[in-house]
Amino acid sequence: MNYHVAMTIQEESRALAETRGHQLTLNVKKGAGEAGFNAAETLLAALGACILTNVNAIGAKMRLRIDAARIEFEADRRDNPPALTDIRYRLILDSPEPREKLEELHALCVKWGTVTNTVINGLTPQGELVVGAS
Repeated sequence: MNYHVAMTIQEESRALAETRGHQLTLNVKKGAGEAGFNAAETLLAALGACILTNVNAIGAKMRLRIDAARIEFEADRRDNPPALTDIRYRLILDSPEPREKLEELHALCVKWGTVTNTVINGLTPQGELVVGAS
C-alpha cells in the first residue's frame, strides 16, 4: 500500500492537507493555535487514529464488545533541538469483556499499528527540495 498526502499553505497560519478527496486544515504558524492542530498535535492525533482503528478492527476479529473507546495523550517537548521527548497515553475502553482480553487487544493494537510502529522504530523521513515547480 502507498499513501499520498499533499499540503499547501493557504495563508500565514493555515495549511490544507489533502488525500483521497478529504481535506484537513492545520496550523503552520509557530506559537499560534487558533488555526487548528499544530504539527505535534497532528502527530499525536495520527497515533491515536492508528490505535483506535485497531481497536475497531482487531476488537471485531477477537469478537469483543467495545461500547466506547477514547484515547488521551500527553507529550513533553524540548526546544533545542525541537522534539517530542516523551509521549504518554491512556486508552479508555468501555467494555464488559474481561480485563485480560482487553489487555491483549491493547497490545495487539500497538503491535499491528502502522503509525505506532513508525514512531517506535524511529523512521527518518527522506526528502528533496524542488524549486520553481508548483
